[in-house]
Order: sequence, then structure tokens, then C-alpha cells
Amino acid sequence: MRIIMHRLAFGCLLVLGSLLVAASANSSPVIGVLTQEVYTDGLISRHFENKTSYIAASYVKYLEGAGARVVPIWIGRNRSYYEDLMHKINGVLLPGGATWFNQSNGYADAGEHLIQLAVQLNDNGTFMPVWGTCLGMELLVYKLANGTDHRISCRASGMALPIVFKEDYKQSRLFNASREDVVAVMVANNVTYHYHQFCYTEADFVRDKLNQSWRVVSLNNDLDGVEFISTMEHLKYPFYGVQFHPEKPLYEFVRSSIPHSAAAVLSGQYLADFFVNEARRSPQTFANETEQARMLIYNYKPEYTSILGSSYVQQYLFNNKEMQLEEVGSEGGDDGDDSPSYYPGNAYGNGNGAAALLSIGSGPLLVLLAMGLFSIDF
Repeated sequence: MRIIMHRLAFGCLLVLGSLLVAASANSSPVIGVLTQEVYTDGLISRHFENKTSYIAASYVKYLEGAGARVVPIWIGRNRSYYEDLMHKINGVLLPGGATWFNQSNGYADAGEHLIQLAVQLNDNGTFMPVWGTCLGMELLVYKLANGTDHRISCRASGMALPIVFKEDYKQSRLFNASREDVVAVMVANNVTYHYHQFCYTEADFVRDKLNQSWRVVSLNNDLDGVEFISTMEHLKYPFYGVQFHPEKPLYEFVRSSIPHSAAAVLSGQYLADFFVNEARRSPQTFANETEQARMLIYNYKPEYTSILGSSYVQQYLFNNKEMQLEEVGSEGGDDGDDSPSYYPGNAYGNGNGAAALLSIGSGPLLVLLAMGLFSIDF
């Protein structure tokens, strides 16, 4: 216990030091979390009426626990919506989950807009960090590789693993300021939780020249011994990806395989603090406090969904009415959804929830998995 407490203290000092070193343009960043489609033929549709998208509440808590505020980013909107929002928020989190990369007007399409806009902003001198967790990391690589899928199948569902750093990990932005004591905790303990069926390998990165754009920071092995990339960062842009789930040790308690040790919590908190601190470097703001307040996640309430069998303890579930977009001091557009500025309406509803994965149904899911068109990366 004394050793763990010392390590936690070291972690606190590390966070403090990184906050002091980084140039902070915004002490209270607002980070957008991309919503994701749900499916209409399963548990969610039976327990909730007309729900079309969701965010696992653990991602919101993960960012809020590091000092950020969260705005939900809707799927299925046109380019002008994403352009407007990306000029107001300070970072983007692409969450894990279960969806298609070739699904139109959903997670992948919206993610493509966000990634393209983040590249443009950074190229034009506006700092815009992007974080991809699990499926989000896969989407980052996929979209920046012009829609070429470099993933391979792997078996890494329900695995708690230590972080196996590359020898040059200290050259990464993610860990160049990390204390050896904190790194030692990450290396010596099962601190990361993996739940994914696809992986990227370092050999494929080298073969396909993706290593010219991405730095591989850490590696792990799946249940069959296949080595895969578990942490990466872009060499040019402030884009970061982890194949594991740093939010789950802190906020998800459904599966017994999720580690909740002090070491696992420390590791997840380190990564949350790092990314939120990156978002503090973004100077962007909303037009006014009223516009910002109307777009924050506080306008919605999470539902207790694990009680129905969801893999998430809580989820924010949205329907089209709840996602109704209204003009805020704009000149308007083709309709409400296309206006330059928006805010969500009242989202308080009733009901219980369930996992998006479970809502698909076992028959169609097996077919999609066999075709390689569906990804389950919670």
C-alpha cells in the first residue's frame, strides 16, 4: 500500500509538472465526443423509444475528471455543422464502440469530417487535438490512410494487460515528460483493458509506410500471441490513439475482467490528464456563454443501462427530437439542421437502456463479422 501511495503521489506530481510546462491558452477546455448510431432491432429499441445515437457516459466522466467539459457531436449532419462546431471546441474524442466503417451518415462519416477539419485547423495554425480510443484509434488511421483498411483480425477481448513500451517511447509527446516511477507502474501491472477484434501491427505499418506518419509508442500481444500496436501518436498532428480503454478502469464496472487497481486508475488518469492538457492549448471559444451552455452535455441525463445487460454502466441515449437543432444568432440555412450555429433541446426522457452491440441481434451480427464489415471494439 505504501508503494502504491508513493506511486500515486508521483503521478500527481507528474500531472502538476506537465500543467506548468505546457503553454495553456484555455484553462477550461470544451471537448467534443462523437455520438454513435444504435440499431433499431434489439434491446435499446425495446426499452427506449426512438433512440438513434448514444455516448457511453464513461467517456464524459473521463474527460470531466481531468477538468474538461463535454459537448456531444451529432452523427448524420452536414459539413457546415461540423465546420461550425470545430471552430468552437478545443478537442475531439472518437470513442470505441460497435459500428461499420462503411455506414453512411453515421459514426464513420462524421468522424471523417472531424478528422479532415482537425487537419485543416492544425495546418492553418490552430491547435486541435484528437484522441481515438479503440475503434476511434482504428478510425483515425483508416481515414488518414484515405479509407484503406490496414487492420487485421485479432483476439483481444476482455484482456487486462500492462503497457509494453517501445525503447524510444520517451521521444513521444505522450510520455516524454513522464516520471519513471509512473511508467514503472504501467509496465509492471495489468493497467490497460482491451476489448477489440481488430488490430494494427507494426510490421504492416512499416510495409505500408504508415510509420512515416505515425509513431508506435507501445505494443501488446493478443490471446494467440499476435503482436499489435496498443498506443500511437501522429508525427505531425496532435492526434493520439490507444487500442485499449483508459476510461473503463475508472468508470466501468460491468465486466470482472476490467482492472480497477490503484495502478490501473493512475494509468487511465494520466492519459486523461494528458489529453485534456493538450486541449487547454486550443484558444477557441464559443460565441458566448449562452451558446456554450446550450450545447454542453449537461442538457442531457445518462441512463443506468448495465442493469439491462449493457456493457456500459451508463449511457447518454439520444433521439432525433432530443437532437433537434435550433439557430442561435445566425442568419439561418436550408433548415434547422443546416444552420451555422445550433443548440440541443431538452433531452430529459424516461426508460432504461441497453448495449448497442446487444441491440443488433446474434444472427445479423455473425454475418457482418464474417464479412469484415462490422467492428466490435468497445
